[in-house]
Amino acid sequence: MVAAIERGYPQREIAEASYRYQVALDKKEKIMVGVNDYVSQEKPLDTLRIDETVAHRQAERLRKLRADRSSDEVARRLAALRKATKSKDNLMPYIFEAVKSYATLGEICDAMRETFGTYEEVAIT
Repeated sequence: MVAAIERGYPQREIAEASYRYQVALDKKEKIMVGVNDYVSQEKPLDTLRIDETVAHRQAERLRKLRADRSSDEVARRLAALRKATKSKDNLMPYIFEAVKSYATLGEICDAMRETFGTYEEVAIT
């Protein structure tokens, strides 16, 4: 299966199945109530709009958190997490300790990304 994933086989099969499904919907060979048949004429629901000031307030809270926490403690906990990612240890206790020291989700993810990297999907051709 690993070799198939590396060659993009499952992704290609999913993409082809999705395409065939969409074509069947478009031609009304497959009926989906509310999508391509039996569509009601109700007015659309109101979309929730969040004011941009919320992002500014959250950024300010993050800046204050980083200023008030012990940077040495966070660095120590993140270093322990990085070391644990290179072993077979259970990472949850290390993540929990990092959270207790007010490490952010981004900092914790960055620490693990150094060892594990990020998944990059194979292009479907």
